[in-house]
Formats: sequence, C-alpha cells, structure tokens
Amino acid sequence: MPRAELYVGELLMKMVARQTGEISKVDFNPQKKAFSSFSFPDEQFLERTSPEAQGVSSAFFTDLIRDLQADRECRMHKFMALRHGKVIAECAFEPFDMDMWHVTYSMCKSITGMAIGILMGDGKLTLDDRLSDIFSPRLGPFSIFRKTMTVRNLLNMSSGVDFNEIGAISGNDWRKGFLDASFKFDPGTKFEYNSMNTYMLSAIVTEITGQSLFDFCKERLFNPMGIKRVFWESCPQSITKGGWGAFMRIEDMAKLGQLYLQKGVWNGQQLIPEEWVIESTTKQIETGREDNPYYGYQLWINDDREGCFAYNGMMGQNVFVYPDIDMVIVTNAGNSDVFQTSSMAIKIRDRMKNVIEVSDAPLPEDFRALTELKAICKSVSGRTADFPVISSGGWKNRTVRMTTGSPRNRSISFSGKRTDFKSAVNSYNIRNENQLILTWLKKLDGKIYDLETTGIGFMPVMMQIVHNNFTDGMKKIGFRLTEDNAFYIDIYEGEVIYKLRCGFGGKRYTSDINIHCENYKVSLDSVCTRDEYNRLTIRNEVYFLEEASKRTFNIYFEDDAVDRVDKKSTFIYPAVPGRIEIRMQESPGADMLHDTLKNFSIEGTGFESAIISRFVKGGMKEAVIHAVNNTIEPVIKGRLFNPDLPPYLEEAINADTMYETGEINETETAEFADEDTDVISLDETNRKG
Repeated sequence: MPRAELYVGELLMKMVARQTGEISKVDFNPQKKAFSSFSFPDEQFLERTSPEAQGVSSAFFTDLIRDLQADRECRMHKFMALRHGKVIAECAFEPFDMDMWHVTYSMCKSITGMAIGILMGDGKLTLDDRLSDIFSPRLGPFSIFRKTMTVRNLLNMSSGVDFNEIGAISGNDWRKGFLDASFKFDPGTKFEYNSMNTYMLSAIVTEITGQSLFDFCKERLFNPMGIKRVFWESCPQSITKGGWGAFMRIEDMAKLGQLYLQKGVWNGQQLIPEEWVIESTTKQIETGREDNPYYGYQLWINDDREGCFAYNGMMGQNVFVYPDIDMVIVTNAGNSDVFQTSSMAIKIRDRMKNVIEVSDAPLPEDFRALTELKAICKSVSGRTADFPVISSGGWKNRTVRMTTGSPRNRSISFSGKRTDFKSAVNSYNIRNENQLILTWLKKLDGKIYDLETTGIGFMPVMMQIVHNNFTDGMKKIGFRLTEDNAFYIDIYEGEVIYKLRCGFGGKRYTSDINIHCENYKVSLDSVCTRDEYNRLTIRNEVYFLEEASKRTFNIYFEDDAVDRVDKKSTFIYPAVPGRIEIRMQESPGADMLHDTLKNFSIEGTGFESAIISRFVKGGMKEAVIHAVNNTIEPVIKGRLFNPDLPPYLEEAINADTMYETGEINETETAEFADEDTDVISLDETNRKG
C-alpha cells in the first residue's frame, strides 16, 4: 500500500504543478456515452398517485422539500418518495432533470451485493468460499502463507486488506494489487470500509460467469425490471468497478429499493433469492460509527425505524428503505459528505423517524395540501410551466420529463438616483436576455482571450480523478453570438472547444461537451453584473447535470477598453476589454482533498518517496495545502487576442502590459491616449481597413 500512496502523492504533485494530459498511472480509455433522453419501448415506469391515496399527508413532503431547499448545506439535485411501490412525491431541484441519469458513487455497491446473492441462489458461490480458491491461477507461489479471506469478508467490509480506494489510481491491475497486498488485521475481525472489496466481488462475478458485472446485472436485474438507461464504468482490465462508476435514473434507483421491500420479487418473478434479501439486510458487523453502527452485506443497517436500511453513495446518492411502513426515499445531491452525515441525510432520517405519520388506509384527498406540494415542487425546480409533478392518476406508461418552462420572477429595486450600470444590467438580466446581449455582450462577439495559465481544466478536479479523465488545460476563452442571439462562452482546451450557452434571467440551456470522447451535459446559470472594483462580470454557476460536482466560473472584464482611446466603458458606450480575469471554484472543493492529505501514510525508500513525504508530512505541508487550494480555486489572467487589431490599439495594450511590469512609466503610457479623440469601435476600424 505505501507504493500506491506514493503514486497518489505523485499524482497530487502533478496536479498542483498543473501538468496536463494522461498524468495518471492508470491507462485512460473513454467509456461514458451520451445520455439518451428517449425512453426504450420495454422501459418500465412506476405508477404515480397522490400521497393521500397511499396514506401519507402531502403536507409532510411540502415541509420536507421546503426545508431541504432552504438549507444551504443541502445541495439537492433530486428527490423521490414511494409508498406501496407508487411514486407519491418527486421533484428535481433547479437545474436538474428527473429523467436524466445521475452518478451514484457507492450506492451501486448494493447492486453488486444483489449480483452476489443471485450467484449464491444459483449454487455457484457460497459465503465461505475463499478468494485463494476462486483466484488460484492468479496468486503467486507464496499464497499458501497468506491469511484466509472469504467472500463474506468482502461483503461485510472486513477483509483487512491494505489495498483500498487509492489503489484505483495506482496502476492498471487492481485485482493483482488486491491479491498481493498485505493485511492490516485478520479478516473478519474488524470493519473497515473499502471500495476495493466491492471491486473484488465484481471480479468474482466475472471469474465465475465469464461476464462483466454490468452485463450480468443487465441480464438478471436491469432488463427484467425495465432499467434500460444505465451505464457502469469498468477498470482497465474490463472488470466493472462494482463499488462506484454507475449512472442511473433516480426512478430506477427507487425501483431497486422497492425490489428489496418485495423480498426480491419483481412483476411476479423472483429475481433475487428471498433468503439473500433477508440475510443481507440483517446486522452482520459493527462499524464503530455513531451515525451508522451496523453494516449488512454491501448496505448500511440504519436505526431510524425497525428493519430499515440504506444503499448509500457519497455526496448524497441514497436509497433509504423503511420496510415497517413500506416506503422508499431516494436522493441525488452534491453534498460534501462521504457517508450519511450531511444535513440532508439528517433532515430526512429525522423526519422519517420522528415526524411522519402513515395510515394503512387511504386518507381523504386534500386538494389544498396537494396543490401546495405541487407548488413547492415547481418552485424548487425553477420551472413554472408544463412541469409534470404528482398527479392523482399518474403516468404509468410514459416517460416523465421536465420542460424548461418560464423563468421565475425576481424583484428589482432602484434608488432615487439616475440608474447606474449595475442596476441597469440587473434589470436586463431579469427582463430581457436578448436586450442584455444586444446592448453589451455583442461587443464581445468574436473576441478571444489568451490565458496566461494553461494547466487548469474546465472539468472539476473531483470528476477528473474519479473518471481518470484529466485535463489538457484551458488555453483560450472566446465569446460568440449566434444569429438567434444566443450567447456562448467557448473554452479552448487541448485540441477541442467546449461550447457553453449562457442562460440569463433564470433561463436554462443544456450544452453537450465531449471531454476525451466522453460526453457530459452542462448547464450554465449566468448573471451579468459589476464587482466591487466596478468591473463588468459574467458570473456562471456551471452544473454538470449527470454528476454531483459543480463549479463557479466567473469572468471579470478589466476596465481597459481597447476600442476607446480614453479606455473607459460605460453603459451607454459599452466597450471591448483588453484583459480579463477568471476565478473558479468547485463543490465539493478543497476540504475533501485536505481530508485525503490527513490520511496519507507515505513510507518506503527512494528519492520520490522522500520528497513527497517531506511535502505531505513535513514542514512543507502548508505549501501543499496552499497549492491544492490554488488548484481547486484558481485565478487565471487573460489578454485579448485579435489578429485584426489596429496597430495603434495593439500598441496601447502592449503599453499597459509594459507599465504593469515596470518597463515604462505613467507619462510614457499616456502618450498612447488622446482624450479628445472620438470613440472608435474595433468593428468600425476593421470595416474601414
């Protein structure tokens, strides 16, 4: 394991040094394909009813959803509740879509556990089978001296193997790394959460069946349940990752929770042995955690209610199952928690334990309460038209999708003074996207800025590491208007351009970007404003709609107009800035990487090990933390690039640069400007030749 942690240290050093390309020890092969917004003919959908029809008050969900939305620590993406197998509440939080798949992280460990249960039901595997027997051809000559480790130890996270998640970025052969690793403790004596245990369960499925875990699950689980739009990543040796890497729709996640409520039966077919469902949801080992004291087989045993359990993925990907009241609660989110410790999880679990009241018989329909529930669902979604929420009859046989609708209303306040730039721009943001674009942003049309720092990627660092898809580094940023007045920010990264359409005034647009042949859907929430230095600013919240990560991408335009000799821009006379500054943040951010640093245990010999250990554990740790912060929250400068720039304007920009570096003084800089000269636009100058 020290060697694996050394590789992690090397990777971290490369990232903070802003190296780009394939910097990982793991070979990259593009896998993720584009999500299909069209349903399949044999896709199955759950029936929708009102909460009252299933014995629950609509007011319960109204209060819960309102509370989740109000808490800034709850970065909600989607919410769904089932009772008796029917959807009784659902909503997507702006700008997410109920129908789109979402990364699940460790939630898919429970699916791997289901596959193992199926193999045991087929008589092809037992809990006490030893890994040394299953993988005997792959073990070294000294395997006879190794501790005995069983399938049970993998299932309940008690293997004791010193090859954990870090191993997934330390090389290509994860299976060999696990089998050759040393032990922290005797197998079966202690709980230690380790995603590579689940990976090895996936490898067992492949060893026994000759199929990948993903293909096996498609045949035995997904197809019979009508789960068609699902994807699961694999390792460099084509073994499904097992413990992470799956993308699913929230409704399909809910169906997997309902499957266990029904003791493994779906549409009258026993997909998973009932005995396995009972055994895997029974306390198997103590975890030593206060929030979740027990673990079953690849799922958590909660103490919210009698017999309840959860499929849990980090950052808020949860399926909470409550057998005593026949309910399932499902979430997608972008929180900063690894386990069920976020404010979101606490709020949901507390209400399911102490607040909810259920009836075995339907309650009287409450039109007012149901209307309020629909209203809060529309409000958090940001849509106000054609939004398919809860209905009394439901849509059993159709695809449920959310439309863009109309932007929500936002208030504007003005002082008694003449309208200033900021107030006017805010007004445009709210009232008319086209007016904003035509008044100011059209001056940026066709303008491209060279970036001084080129080792920073558009994709958040968390996503780069998880998907082993590392940046080529942003080199330029451009701005573009289309014939229909759509405003785009173009990111030049490596050899490709990410074309991102901005949405102002609450409007949302989805852009598809291709990062090394992997497809991601992105939405920008954009606001045009002024900052404290009176710089024009385009603030962008960038949402990766299939992921738990988000980033801010704020662009500040310096007040150094290149198409005006006085170098000043006004609202009446908007101008072209010569320089820009980009500030980026991502969520979850630096805290998770800091936690990783705290757990580093780099040992061993050699120059690299000594240097990295010195940085991470020695007196230079503060420098590493600072470098990590600069990687997660970089500040990038850019300068206008325009091959058609008139010579005297090029000289003016160069003069600014020379003045900043001290090469010329203020008097020499002033020689490039004449305050009595009329305003000249770049477009007019170019037309005049």
